Formats: sequence, structure tokens, C-alpha cells
Amino acid sequence: MRLERLVQTVTILSLLLVVPASGAIGQARSAAADAGLSARYAGSRIYFDADPTYFNITVSVSGPNGYHGQVFSERRAPSFRLADFGEVADGLYHFEMTAATQTYAAEPSSREQAGYNGREPTAQRPREGVSFTGSFRVENGQVLVFDDADQET
Repeated sequence: MRLERLVQTVTILSLLLVVPASGAIGQARSAAADAGLSARYAGSRIYFDADPTYFNITVSVSGPNGYHGQVFSERRAPSFRLADFGEVADGLYHFEMTAATQTYAAEPSSREQAGYNGREPTAQRPREGVSFTGSFRVENGQVLVFDDADQET
């Protein structure tokens, strides 16, 4: 039993330590692609793509020297221009993209739970959400984009 626990712990730690060296494509692509979310980089702008059925899309970006910016769109994935939210210092930036889907969250187990008001159950249930996070590096005001082959060396 202890050996199994030790193997699980080592496996989890080894997965956490597998981190790309640097660059603009440091996010988990397969999970994001499965969720219908992605990002592209051009100069000092990040273009986000989302499944066309997603709505209420929010993108937040944070970086060095207290940099923070956020954009929202009700119907389509927005783009993000770094200079629109302050001075763009060289360094590592992080982003998070969230969106609502057409799927409702799991139905409550009982209609008679606290707060039930007699309306249709879908009227009070939230939608399921998806999210996508990643990071990129900026030098001289421009997002650095690396080839996947460069990441493997």
C-alpha cells in the first residue's frame, strides 16, 4: 500500500515538473483544443479563437510590473492588444480565457431545495463553462513565438 502511494506521488510530481522551457506556446494544447479554445500571436496582439456556440467570453492577461488587462465579448472570441492596458514590459505574461457553453450544469437532485421558486429548473441552473490558460514571453514589446521543434531541444 505504501509503495503504491509513493509511486502515485512520484508520478504526480514528475507530471508537474514537465514544463516547457519558455515561449509563447506554453499552454496545454490538447485540453484547450478539446474545449474548442485556442490562441494565436501576432506582434503585440493575441487573437483568441473559440467554438462558435460559446458566449460571454472573457480574456484576462497579467504580467510584470502589475500589468493587468481584461476584455469581454458576448458572442465571439475577442483579440487582446497588450498596449491597450498599460506599459508592456519585457517578461513572462499569463492569460486566462473563460466562456459559457450551451450546456446546463447538472440538474439539482431535488426541486424542493433552498431557493426553489417554482420556475422551470433550467431557468435557475447555470451553464457549464470552459477555460483555457497559457503564458507567453514579451521582448521589446513583441510576443515571442517559438516553433514546437525549438521547444523540444
